[in-house]
Amino acid sequence: MTQVASKKRLNLRKEIVKVTAHFREEGSVLRGDAMAFCDGFEVEIQIESDEPLSTIRELVRLARQMCFTEVALTNNTPITVTAKLNGNPLERD
Repeated sequence: MTQVASKKRLNLRKEIVKVTAHFREEGSVLRGDAMAFCDGFEVEIQIESDEPLSTIRELVRLARQMCFTEVALTNNTPITVTAKLNGNPLERD
């Protein structure tokens, strides 16, 4: 939000972005069947500004569009994982 507002030269007195994540686990680490689940996120945006309502709506839209985290979570983003033990790659079974 701050980056986009700055680039658009908007005057914001205050901005707060609060994110609440809902996660849960099932299974057992000891059994080897543990799994993590994300049930969603809640994002609350609070802005104090004298900018017009339409300008702030556009700011929020563009900030969401440029948020790397939101884009990664809502799109099919490839993930590459490498693991090493004592500097040596772990071989897959």
